[in-house]
Amino acid sequence: MIRIGVVVALPAECRTLTRRPLRRREPLAVSDALHLCLSGSGPDNAAKAALRLAEAGCTALVSWGCAGALGGHLASGDLMLPAEIACADGTVLPAHPDWHRAAVRYAEALPCKVSTGRVTASDGVVHGRDAKRALAAATGADAVDMESGAIAHTAMALKLPVLVIRAIADDAATAIPRSVLDALDPDGNTRLPRLVANLARRPSEIPDLIRLAMAFKAASATLHAMSPHLRVPGKL
Repeated sequence: MIRIGVVVALPAECRTLTRRPLRRREPLAVSDALHLCLSGSGPDNAAKAALRLAEAGCTALVSWGCAGALGGHLASGDLMLPAEIACADGTVLPAHPDWHRAAVRYAEALPCKVSTGRVTASDGVVHGRDAKRALAAATGADAVDMESGAIAHTAMALKLPVLVIRAIADDAATAIPRSVLDALDPDGNTRLPRLVANLARRPSEIPDLIRLAMAFKAASATLHAMSPHLRVPGKL
């Protein structure tokens, strides 16, 4: 039996798959065939969570959550099903081809745009328009996240199939407000008191924060729509 292990960085992203509480790096069995692990943000956390899922008996790995667009053709709520994952060390790893094709077929019936372009890894949040443009030029990628590269590397080392399912939150023209970045803890969670204090000092960033919240809502809706595919993955 295929047992899918899903690495998810943030609690808000986990809620697109389950409302049950997750403890960091402790796999949760949603069913016999589907296990989740809350990793915290960043490649190191993601690699450790992927390994924990494999130790728990998972035979395939998924990188699940949001991504930032690098190309202007992608908008908030669009779905990324990359055929390739560009890792931080420069290697480019493929998603499992049969699993990827099945995911694309499923996604074609969803009310969102689907991209199979490359996703690239980043050690930190890529938040500026110029930084996104430079990363796109350097990697040929359409989107960026901090975990998929590490998950793909772990899957390769363990000889497990891997798939990346990411919904676009911030588009290429969106800069994440400094107030948000300064409020993140080491795992990528937002410390609300600090965010409120930051916005009190920089109220001009409130409209950008509202746009970012709406973008995350659109991305979450797309992930909700894609989630049934994880429960019927087909043969790998």
